[in-house]
Amino acid sequence: MSVANWQWLFDAKRQRLQLAMDDVTLDIRYPRRLLQMNLPEVSAFDVEDASHFNHIRDYLESYSHFNVSEQLQACIHATAALHFMKPSLPQSWHFRFNELIEGWPTKHQACTLDSGLDCCEFLILEQDERTSLCLLLNANMRLSPTKVMQQFECIRVLNDRLHESKSHPLPQQWSDDWSSLA
Repeated sequence: MSVANWQWLFDAKRQRLQLAMDDVTLDIRYPRRLLQMNLPEVSAFDVEDASHFNHIRDYLESYSHFNVSEQLQACIHATAALHFMKPSLPQSWHFRFNELIEGWPTKHQACTLDSGLDCCEFLILEQDERTSLCLLLNANMRLSPTKVMQQFECIRVLNDRLHESKSHPLPQQWSDDWSSLA
């Protein structure tokens, strides 16, 4: 799949970010309030976007249960989030602690988050020593009786909320460390 002719569009009338891919234009699900200010009407799908897109596509091909169309949607939304979303503060109070993990392997992008109402699959888009920006891969997730995340929405959490994903289990050394803590 060639991304050479792709470009980001911002439809000011509809307040909607889009990606023009050759003959197809896809709406990005993120509401305007989550996106950076002063979005240009047209913006190149640049080298950094292509790098993020290809890295995420390769990861999902290896570790997700998604079909090709769902992988494409996840990659596009992840790339849009990394390029256009405003910085956000952690909203960790929605999720249960994982007391068994001291840190998280940086090359390990699959995780689950547990709200107590749902436990869902996420993709870690960016991470520092304290927090991770995570993209929801499931269709939705109940955070509280009145708040529901939709597929491809992002949330920043403290790293102590990350749990192992069944689609890409943690390396054996992490599992060994967990059993020694029990």
